[in-house]
Amino acid sequence: MSIIKSRLSKLYKSRKVNILIVFVLLALLFSLLTKLSKDYTRTISFNVEMLNVPEEHVILHDSLHEIDVTLTTYGFNLLKYYFVNPKLQVDFRGLKKSSTNYLWTKNNEFQNVVNQFNLSTTINGISPDSINFQYDSYFIKAIPVVLNEDVTFVSGFDVDGYYQIKPDFIKVIGAKAAIDSIVQIETMPFALNDINSDINTSINLKLPKNNPDIKYSENIVNVTGSVKKFTEGSLLVPVVVTNLPENVNLNYFPKEIEVTFYSSLDYYKTISTNSFRIECDYSKLDTENNKLLPVITKQPEKVRNVRLGTKAIEFIIL
Repeated sequence: MSIIKSRLSKLYKSRKVNILIVFVLLALLFSLLTKLSKDYTRTISFNVEMLNVPEEHVILHDSLHEIDVTLTTYGFNLLKYYFVNPKLQVDFRGLKKSSTNYLWTKNNEFQNVVNQFNLSTTINGISPDSINFQYDSYFIKAIPVVLNEDVTFVSGFDVDGYYQIKPDFIKVIGAKAAIDSIVQIETMPFALNDINSDINTSINLKLPKNNPDIKYSENIVNVTGSVKKFTEGSLLVPVVVTNLPENVNLNYFPKEIEVTFYSSLDYYKTISTNSFRIECDYSKLDTENNKLLPVITKQPEKVRNVRLGTKAIEFIIL
């Protein structure tokens, strides 16, 4: 029996505590509603929302684009400005335009500002007195796309030629001053490992986001690459001496140099000695060591890692 009385006592006390909490909360709510029903005067900073800007113009963001409004209104009305990003609309059709800017003035636009508030709000003041919206004409510039790749292949495989990017140029649209410094657009990092088949994928572009007035014709490009089996090859190529004076009779050694290269198996079949040309320019004679320096002046487009087996040519003037 004593246990039952104890539990009933606790229940009774807990109900009293709960009722007390409810009354405290109701009192606080009533106090808050009373305060929010009163009029308050505050100065609020509004960001400018630009309307009806001509399509051929871009408004530059290097000038003030805020309007401070001192207003008197109910606390309920003020409360919303602390939870959202307040904006005031500016219609550019009504602004005075010069060759470089649009001019907003408090005297001309005061009523337009007032009209954006409800009847329970009184506008006491607006600052600043004027705003110059500087503008520039839109320009279009073609910018090359650069692939930011880190691709590794299975041993003996490689990409045949170059990666194909479509489109390889994109259009950048914006104020001339803003886009002049943009010389290329990189892709986002493109990494693949142990590849032994053709590549065909879409990659996002790494577009600058610090200027919202610049627009880009594309934000994604397609990248393809033909992956083939590769092999290393070598050929003996004759050495040709150029710019030799008429009165000089020259004997040099070696007459041929081994050229080592890396090529796809398919393309390897088309490569011959005539695909390369090695020249030694007599006018660029290494007088200190009395040697001629061989240089590859011709090679196939689709070979890579081309190396000469001999770095210098010995000679005797007869």
